[in-house]
Amino acid sequence: MSRRGSVSVETALLTPLLITLLFGIIEFGFVFKDLLMIHQAAREGARVAAVGATTAEIATRITDSIPTLNPDGLATELQYRTYDGGWSEWATLGDYGAENDAPANSQVRVALTYVHPLACGPFFGRFVGDPGATSVNLTTGMVMCREE
Repeated sequence: MSRRGSVSVETALLTPLLITLLFGIIEFGFVFKDLLMIHQAAREGARVAAVGATTAEIATRITDSIPTLNPDGLATELQYRTYDGGWSEWATLGDYGAENDAPANSQVRVALTYVHPLACGPFFGRFVGDPGATSVNLTTGMVMCREE
């Protein structure tokens, strides 16, 4: 029984699998890095919102917290709610003079959605639930108590 060429056949069969695994690990690393960055940006935004920063200052802090991400792919939602025997519905955070308009002891929420472009294109789109997708939405939120 001749075994010549069997190594070449095995290599030809396993190489695409190994390359796919390698690029999957790289893609997951990029997604995880971006997710950690938007988590940190939401935390920074909520922290400055909790001490009364204006919405422009909050947006600046969020953008400054993600220096390596494309800010055009980031959607920001700033909200607050109050407690009076039960939590109210979330309302859009605005400005009142030099501070935001969330009353003291209310909750402020910074919700971020980032459109992460997949480095390997649509190949890995089927693994995130959308075959052919070239990007995946990463979402996060942070809630903090508005200080007096």
